[in-house]
Amino acid sequence: MNKIFEKGKGNQSIIIIANSSKYLVHYRSLLIKKLNQVYENLYVIAPIDKSTKELKKLAKYIPLNYYRQNEFNFYIFITLFFILFKSIRSIRPKLVHSHTLKTNLLVSIVNFFLGVNTIISFPGMGRLSNSKGLKHIFLKFILRIIYFTSIYNLYNIFFIKKNLNRVKFIFQNPIDLNFFIETINVKYNEKMFYLIAGSGLPSNYLKSVKNYFYEVKNNFDFIYCARLEKSKGINLFISLAKYYPNSNFFVYGSMDKSSKDYLSKEEIIYFKNKNKNLRFMDYIEYPLLNHHNDNSIFIVPSNYGEGLPRGILEAMSLEIPVIASQKACVGLFDNKTLFMVLNNKIESYINVIEEISIQKKEGVLNNFLNNSKKYIIKNYIEKYIVERTMNLYRDFE
Repeated sequence: MNKIFEKGKGNQSIIIIANSSKYLVHYRSLLIKKLNQVYENLYVIAPIDKSTKELKKLAKYIPLNYYRQNEFNFYIFITLFFILFKSIRSIRPKLVHSHTLKTNLLVSIVNFFLGVNTIISFPGMGRLSNSKGLKHIFLKFILRIIYFTSIYNLYNIFFIKKNLNRVKFIFQNPIDLNFFIETINVKYNEKMFYLIAGSGLPSNYLKSVKNYFYEVKNNFDFIYCARLEKSKGINLFISLAKYYPNSNFFVYGSMDKSSKDYLSKEEIIYFKNKNKNLRFMDYIEYPLLNHHNDNSIFIVPSNYGEGLPRGILEAMSLEIPVIASQKACVGLFDNKTLFMVLNNKIESYINVIEEISIQKKEGVLNNFLNNSKKYIIKNYIEKYIVERTMNLYRDFE
């Protein structure tokens, strides 16, 4: 370990912030554990949810006391600004690492006033990336504010000082990186903009052995692992369940009342009654490990502004065929590594499912899946992603 990066050297307070405890536990646990080995004081700031208890075991927890909203509410935004301002000013950390769009906006503005080193991570551009008109203009306006308030800080009440060394931006895919650069109209800066693909593949997926002796069936089991949002493609998945009534369709994901984009409890009850082959399993950690067999297909029909859907990495590492929308492939995957549909119409998914069935019968599918697994292991293991991220922390030493 680099000597300047040893525990006890200098100001060793770090803050990691996200818009949910669940996000930090699910995607950043290994990073937090590694940072705890290095820094004397590691703080995590996030709203209270079902994962908060587990998050408290990982680091010093500061609650962000608000009910998560998917829309930008001015009153809530100002309230959160003062909560974060008070916390960051009190801790005076070496570095603040923020995740997700709204949190990134808040942190960039707070640190504009406080001059604290900042890492801004974009795990996708979210629902606004699909918007048009005023909402699309609003997204670009937000990104410009984030950039401006990150590269400048308030030196005194009369003077704003530019400091490009105070901030680094992490993007999970090249589409988001290019969109951000085009939006703020600057040249690519290799010391400021970084492409680090997602949170990586957890090590427990490398230990699992595919069960080729699973009960042989003529029909596939279909799997959906994501939030139950319409923009994530849950309605298309339900339509496929209607088209293949003799196949089982497993839905792993929790409900959320914070947005109209989510399926309601009443809608879920209705779909369950109408489709006896549709099974809503709620949120389960590492659900694909329960389907590690020769009968499963993983469907990612998202039209959401994804960063890098980790379910794709997990499925490919388990040699489960992946059918994904072009949006979900985020410029990182193509038909050489998974099955990408032409468009988000049900006919496209049906055609690809039939193609997978043919490849399986002809005995060529396993070779394709094995090559996909090798690609994931070579490029997306979690520990390598964490190492690359921690290298950015070292740059601020």
